[in-house]
Amino acid sequence: MEIVRDTKNYRSACRTSLTIGNFDGIHLGHRRILSELVSTARESGTRSVVVTFSPHPLKVLRPEKAPCLITTATEKLALIELSKVDALIILKFDQELSRLTGESFVRKILVEKLRVKHMFVGENFVFGYRRSGDVTLLRSLSRELDYTVHLVPEVIVRGSRVSSTWIRELIQAGRLSLANRLLGRYYKVSGEVVPGRGLGQKFLFPTLNLKLHNEIIPHPGVYVTLTTIKGEQLPSVTNVGWRPTVGGSDLTIESHVLGTRLTETPTHMALAFLHRLRDEHKFGSLMALKEQIERDCQRANRFFRLMERLRKAGQPVHVAR
Repeated sequence: MEIVRDTKNYRSACRTSLTIGNFDGIHLGHRRILSELVSTARESGTRSVVVTFSPHPLKVLRPEKAPCLITTATEKLALIELSKVDALIILKFDQELSRLTGESFVRKILVEKLRVKHMFVGENFVFGYRRSGDVTLLRSLSRELDYTVHLVPEVIVRGSRVSSTWIRELIQAGRLSLANRLLGRYYKVSGEVVPGRGLGQKFLFPTLNLKLHNEIIPHPGVYVTLTTIKGEQLPSVTNVGWRPTVGGSDLTIESHVLGTRLTETPTHMALAFLHRLRDEHKFGSLMALKEQIERDCQRANRFFRLMERLRKAGQPVHVAR
């Protein structure tokens, strides 16, 4: 996949099939668009192109309203590449770009620079200065500028449209099973492993403490997770919270790897959130906390055994709970 970050002197060498959006999360709705885009590009002999923005437009236009992002820039790029598109165009969103009307955006960027032949959008797609561009505008210009507009149906789950906004709300509410279903994969966070207070190693269970790269943190609680270290996925239990039993004051993310004793502390790890076990509680003693963690580990092990049985039976494992 070619990645184009500077479009000032860029012009596509051939006609393109393209789609435009922020694509935060690369959820089931995005994946439907990308699938139809790639299929049409192959059939029509055009180049498949995804156009996105950096930073998120609201960070420039209304910073106080800018959403926390589901995926980091690196993760979004990797997920788009999995769709097998030919090119990713990353437009720098600044005040100059924000002042382009919808029609100017179509003429100057989509047609002159990217030579669009097939355009894939949702029916509620809007763009341009003061949201002056929409599907009606795209269609009104299509005959003059020689391109075709393809409306991609929304993906509906539980009677609602799959959207990045809904997924953010689910993650922040701790409803990771349903969020995973809408994403079509497990929600992941990643970052550096940092030193903790050592209480787990001495009195409870050894944990790895994560300093996040991600903007969204799941709601405080205890989760069944998969910890990835140097490419190896390990079953784990993760606590997100303030550790009230031991007098914690900062929000932490601590993971205990199940059934594996690490020979060295890694420098980096990623966490996939599979299922929420319980809320975080303050216990009367370290012993009571340790006993609860043991029960959490037992429940997590049962969860992983169930996952393995479902996988062997060919059943889906992204089950909303």
